[in-house]
Amino acid sequence: MRIAQVVHGVPPEALGGTETYVAHLASAFARQGHAVGVFARVADTAREEYAIECGVQGGYEVTRINNTFGRLAPFARSYENAEVARRFGTFLDTFVPEVVHFHHLMYLSTSCIGEAVRRHIPVVMTLHDYWLICQRGRFLKPDLSVCPGQSDEGCAQCFAHLLDRRMASAFRHLKPILEKYARVRDFLRRWQGKYVAWRPPPQSAVQQIRERMAHVRELCRAVSLFLAPSHFLREQFLAFGIPPEKVLFSECGLPALTVPHSQRVANPRRLIFGYIGVVDPVKGVHVLVEAFTQLRDAELRIYGGTTQYAPYPDRKRFLAQLHASPHIRMMGKYENHEVGGILNEVDVVVVPSIWYENAPLVIREAFLARKPVVTAAFGGMQEWVRDGVDGLLFQPRDVDDLRHTLARFITDPTLVQRLSGAFPAVQSIDADARSLIAHYQALAA
Repeated sequence: MRIAQVVHGVPPEALGGTETYVAHLASAFARQGHAVGVFARVADTAREEYAIECGVQGGYEVTRINNTFGRLAPFARSYENAEVARRFGTFLDTFVPEVVHFHHLMYLSTSCIGEAVRRHIPVVMTLHDYWLICQRGRFLKPDLSVCPGQSDEGCAQCFAHLLDRRMASAFRHLKPILEKYARVRDFLRRWQGKYVAWRPPPQSAVQQIRERMAHVRELCRAVSLFLAPSHFLREQFLAFGIPPEKVLFSECGLPALTVPHSQRVANPRRLIFGYIGVVDPVKGVHVLVEAFTQLRDAELRIYGGTTQYAPYPDRKRFLAQLHASPHIRMMGKYENHEVGGILNEVDVVVVPSIWYENAPLVIREAFLARKPVVTAAFGGMQEWVRDGVDGLLFQPRDVDDLRHTLARFITDPTLVQRLSGAFPAVQSIDADARSLIAHYQALAA
């Protein structure tokens, strides 16, 4: 088949879970004899806006469109961009796919779906997060509190900095400064979080959100099939109004891990806990660090680069705890091919996210490496970890409960071994590709 995959970034520029998964999936399709074209976004301020670059990697074609959001634009332009859609239409006319599989439209354009539908090409969409019904993607408010669910008024509060003309103008002028100075950025973001929490949004802002949600419902009707990697996420979109038969649970496959031949044997006298992922407040890294500061006879290794998605509740306190603890080590950035080796160096993997994670790849990567996982008991995370069987669950955002959970491994020398005896099967990326081909063929027929 001729398959188009659409995503907001691909390696080597983008290394998030969704982007990495799409790259592995495209390679799997290519190995199975299919022609694959990936349409993705890059952000390069040195290049012309919306410039197109074509190339080949991993056995598949990649078309990159440059979109830096450097031009002032109304809120609707942040999700529906006619310039991006027009170039995507040219990509479809050139590649001529039999099916288009959308993985993420953030930084691209929701109207790309219409470009495929107008050409009578079946559309599949994997729901990797909540972006369609929450433009922040995570159901987290600016102050990092959990959003109870989509509402037009609530969304208008969250996006006051883009929906209010005066705030939007100030935000765009301050953005270059915010990217350089972390303390100023954190202060203004905390102020924004408090501001939008009490200020009722103007009706003009609410109306813009209503228009976005009406547009999203329209494009959802145009999608032939949705795939959800967690049951929790599927339920959120069913509540939004998508028919149950149109949203299927589908586990994202993983490539085989490259693990060193010499396997680490857990030392009960000096356990090593590992956090693997981007270092960002939404991932709960600050919760994990605070929980670990009072633990002894163990080590915490934090693997990953930093991001600027959200401010820490108290950056100064977080950094002080990092520097004061002799048992916490910042390991820095890593490449995807190094994950197997990293997992071989730790005894327990910790996933402490404070948002409704969908299906973190690192949990199942840990299972492939036969490492138990500690994670928060909410969202899609708790679906993948069986408490007391292949890991332990703790109450989300609860520093004391996380500390108590980690301490169980330290005080019970047999716990790591007991939780390493019954890991679930993890679907391979090749099996995932074959399953998707069956869906594609049924739709194309």
